[in-house]
Formats: sequence, structure tokens, C-alpha cells
Amino acid sequence: MGAGGRGKSMQWEETIVTEEEIRKEKERARRLRKTHWWQRKIDRGVCYYCRTHVGRDGLTMDHIVPLSRGGKSRKGNIVACCKECNNRKQSLLPVEWEEYLDRLAREDRAKEDTS
Repeated sequence: MGAGGRGKSMQWEETIVTEEEIRKEKERARRLRKTHWWQRKIDRGVCYYCRTHVGRDGLTMDHIVPLSRGGKSRKGNIVACCKECNNRKQSLLPVEWEEYLDRLAREDRAKEDTS
């Protein structure tokens, strides 16, 4: 590998995250839920991923890069999303989530073509 990381693969490296690190990040997330920033985020009531209007009470906090994959409870890594998207996304990284959505769209198109 060259200097400065040139030639490095673009694959995500697995990050080992301890239970203690996850516990700390979850506590940070709990504190963020009490802020005006979070309240403004959920005011629109729209899911970040599917853009469905579900109302404030239908939104959950999601880490774009999951805590279990090395993500942090920081404003740039947290979005408001519906419970369905949050459950489906689970611990997927953004690139994996996009691949999942693309696969669902292809399957839907294939079903339409056969009907």
C-alpha cells in the first residue's frame, strides 16, 4: 500500500466495539433525545429513509452508522426514521442499506413484469 493510504480498498473494515462503548453511546443518544435539536428533527414527522409522514410519535432515533459498527451518537450520525425502516435497517451500514433498497426495488419491478 502506498503512502497516505493510496491503493486501499474501499471496503468497510469491521470495527470491534465493546459493550462499554455501546453503553456510553446509548447514554449520549438518550441525552440527545431531550434536546431542542432532536425535537426540531421529529417535528416534521417524516422518516429520513422512506420519506413517509408518520407523525412525531411514529419516529425513532436511528444511527446512520450503527453503534455496533463503530458509529457514534453525534448529530451528524443520527436521523429520525419510522419504526419499520429502523427495524429493517438494523445494523446495516449506509452502503449496505442502499444495496438492500435497490434489491427490493428490483424485486418489485420483477413482480410487476410478471403480472
